[in-house]
Amino acid sequence: MEVRLSGGMLALVRFLMTLQNKRMPVARFTVGRETRPEGETLRVTILLDCPPESARRYAILLSALEDVEEIEEGSETVEVALLKVGGVPGEAPAGIGLHEEGGTVVATGPTGKLEAWLASMGNDVEDLVRLGPVARPGTGRI
Repeated sequence: MEVRLSGGMLALVRFLMTLQNKRMPVARFTVGRETRPEGETLRVTILLDCPPESARRYAILLSALEDVEEIEEGSETVEVALLKVGGVPGEAPAGIGLHEEGGTVVATGPTGKLEAWLASMGNDVEDLVRLGPVARPGTGRI
């Protein structure tokens, strides 16, 4: 799920304490700043290790928090990797998206497929940064 928080770092700390106190099964947690016309907000992406119905219940609980502006359920999860390769990266298998931006190759896809493709690249990869799984908003706001 993706959560937008107002209130800065204090709101983030309160949000993290709620996750901890409710013992939510957090598998991944990513935070970023987002500038909007209304001001700066924090965007939190959370991947929960639980069945979808439990995740929906957690999302409803979190949506009631004071600093939460909105929560969106993710429709799918993709992993993002930034890499510098020696030469041309070549063709990617089905399901892996590639594009080059200023000498850096941006690869996206399901974690397993992306991991296998990166392993198959071997020594062609000069530098690699994996951003980890990122949820894509999809099914709507809660």
